[in-house]
Amino acid sequence: MSETVAQKPRRVESIDAFRGFTILAMIFVIQVAGYKNLPLTFPHFGSAPVSTFKHASEDGEPEEWAFWEGREPSKEYILGRVLEVRDGLYTVEVVGDDDETTRTYSGVKIRHAKPLKVGDKVIAHYPGAKAAGTVKPRAEITPRFQGVGNGCTFTDLVAPFFVFIVGMCIPLSRQRRGGEWWRHVGMRTLGLIVAGIIYISLILKLSYWWGILQAIGISYFMGAAAMFLPPLGRWLVVAGIALAHGWLTIHVPWWVELGDKARPFLTIARLDGDPLRPLTVHCTPWASVSYGMITIIGTLLGDAIVSRDRSTIVRRSLVVGIVFTAVGYLLHRLGFPMNKDYVTSSYSLFTAGIGALSFLLFYYPIDVWGWRRWAIPLNVFGANALLAYFMQPIVRIFMQALGLYPFFVGKIGWNGMLWGALWTFILWLVVRYCNKRGFYWKL
Repeated sequence: MSETVAQKPRRVESIDAFRGFTILAMIFVIQVAGYKNLPLTFPHFGSAPVSTFKHASEDGEPEEWAFWEGREPSKEYILGRVLEVRDGLYTVEVVGDDDETTRTYSGVKIRHAKPLKVGDKVIAHYPGAKAAGTVKPRAEITPRFQGVGNGCTFTDLVAPFFVFIVGMCIPLSRQRRGGEWWRHVGMRTLGLIVAGIIYISLILKLSYWWGILQAIGISYFMGAAAMFLPPLGRWLVVAGIALAHGWLTIHVPWWVELGDKARPFLTIARLDGDPLRPLTVHCTPWASVSYGMITIIGTLLGDAIVSRDRSTIVRRSLVVGIVFTAVGYLLHRLGFPMNKDYVTSSYSLFTAGIGALSFLLFYYPIDVWGWRRWAIPLNVFGANALLAYFMQPIVRIFMQALGLYPFFVGKIGWNGMLWGALWTFILWLVVRYCNKRGFYWKL
């Protein structure tokens, strides 16, 4: 008995802590997403000014630009729209210096993850127009134009981190389940897709939604299928997906965008809604292959974790982290911007690399140095991640029924951060209670 226990490999507790941190961050940023003037507002990897506790896709808010500049209205960042598209160049209309007239720029390039259409919003950046007192009129500054949503904030790391962790765990699951593994893969993939539909229906009414849980289901299946390939084969598959997804994003309009944004989602309560929009609440089903790319990258690190060899785990984390972070950032700089809405190849590669490097921040203290007690609060979420995710709308509905949820609405600045932390703590208590009672939800 004692010999069996001694030979049993120790659980890699840093994975639970990393997963718990990711879920904690997810719960927090979902709650504060509607708050204004949050701290750490600045441009993130080419975005317009946006808080790091919001997605870069929320960088099209002039109120947040004015908050960052410390003046009202914003002078450095101005919202415009596309008037004409010709030969890859754009005619753009923006508000003039007096905030009433408009100014038109013809034959300009716009930095964005995909080609824009007439009527699309764009952001005109006037460098040097921020400082009060010495500011030049915008008419004397040559603006740079960019689409809405380019860049990557801390919030944009949450979904890729979770998908990356899924990939890390696939080799461990395969080792543990043996011959029953593929049956588990099929059931879990289907379960995640169904759970995702139920989850979003709790928030946005019943429809055939395609959200992050569905994308995780597809990416999980892709990561599992990739295990038939040796590591080199998986590196090549990642390169192929990155190239294919990048090309399709630019050249095939329906690859990352579906439906008419001017119409509501089709739901059981809005049968007049657009029937395609429910398939884009997070990303299109086929664009989910870019999340699958992150999962496959995660399996490369998972192979090392199965070995339980510390030097192998550290070395593989550094190689995967440095290579994919560098390649993703290089693509971003070369004109293929990171964009979470389209799950661009640069975004997936960059965030997967950051995920591998971030894992080391948990692995060294917990599994190498043996400092485990500090991670106990994180393990509450990490041990019951799916339940924690689903508890958000359930607890919100319960709080609304009690008339308490309005206290959490409409906060600003650091006050909003405190209310977000309180909400996260309430969810933590709920999940901890479920853990104590042995109520776990796993697929």
